Amino acid sequence: MQSNNPILTRVEVSGDYTQPMSVKGAIHKSVLLTVIASVLGLGVFAYAMLTAQFAVAYAAAIVGAIGGLILALITTFKPNTARMLAIPYALFEGAFLGGISVMFQQKFPGIPLQALLATFVTTLVMFSLYRMQVIRATEKFKAVVMSASLAIAIVFLVQIVMRLAFGSSIPHLFESNWLGIGFAAFVAVIASLNLILDFDLIESGAANYAPKSMEWVCAIALLATLVWMYISFLRLLGLIQGDD
Repeated sequence: MQSNNPILTRVEVSGDYTQPMSVKGAIHKSVLLTVIASVLGLGVFAYAMLTAQFAVAYAAAIVGAIGGLILALITTFKPNTARMLAIPYALFEGAFLGGISVMFQQKFPGIPLQALLATFVTTLVMFSLYRMQVIRATEKFKAVVMSASLAIAIVFLVQIVMRLAFGSSIPHLFESNWLGIGFAAFVAVIASLNLILDFDLIESGAANYAPKSMEWVCAIALLATLVWMYISFLRLLGLIQGDD
C-alpha cells in the first residue's frame, strides 16, 4: 500500500520491511520519550526553584530549544535517523521544558501546573474525538492544519527576527490584549489539532507496513506536538494574566 504522507514516503524508499512498525510499538516509544522529557524537565525545574539557580534554567531552555529544533529538522528530512536521535531529542526537550517552566513560574506562580493540566486534558479529549471519529484526518483537514501550523511558524519567525534585529515586536499580536489573547488561543487550538495528525501518522504507518524505525519518527512527532501544546498554553495563560 502506498502512502501520500511525505514522511512515510521517504521512509518507504529505504526502509527495511522485514519488521514493519506497529501501533503498539509507536505508543510504547511515545510514552518512553514523553517520560524521559517529563522527568528531566521536572528535575531542571525542581533544581532551579529549590536552589535559586535560575541561570541554569535559562541556559537549559536555550540549549534545549536549539538542540531540539536541530534534531527535529534532521529527523524530518532524514526519518531513518529517528532511532538514533530520539533519546537525545527527548533530553533536549526535557531541558527546554524545565527551563521555560521556571521562567513562567517566576512571572506567574502556578501557571506551569495549569498549562500541564490543560495539555493532559486536551490530549485525552483529542484522542477520544479521534477514536470516536468525531474528528477525522481527511486530506482537507490535514491541509488546513498543516497550512495553519506553517503560517504560525512564519509569524513567530518574523517576531524573533524583529526582536533580535530591531528590538521591536509585531504590533498587538504578542501583547496582553484581545488580539494577542485571541492569537494565542488560535495557536493553542492548532497545536492541539496536530495531535490528530500524529495519531493518523501512527495508524497510517502501521497500515502501510512502514519499517520498524518509523515508530521512532511517530514518537518524536508526538512529543514535539505535546511540547508545542504546553508552551502554547503557557503563553495563553500568561497573556490572560496580563503580561506582554
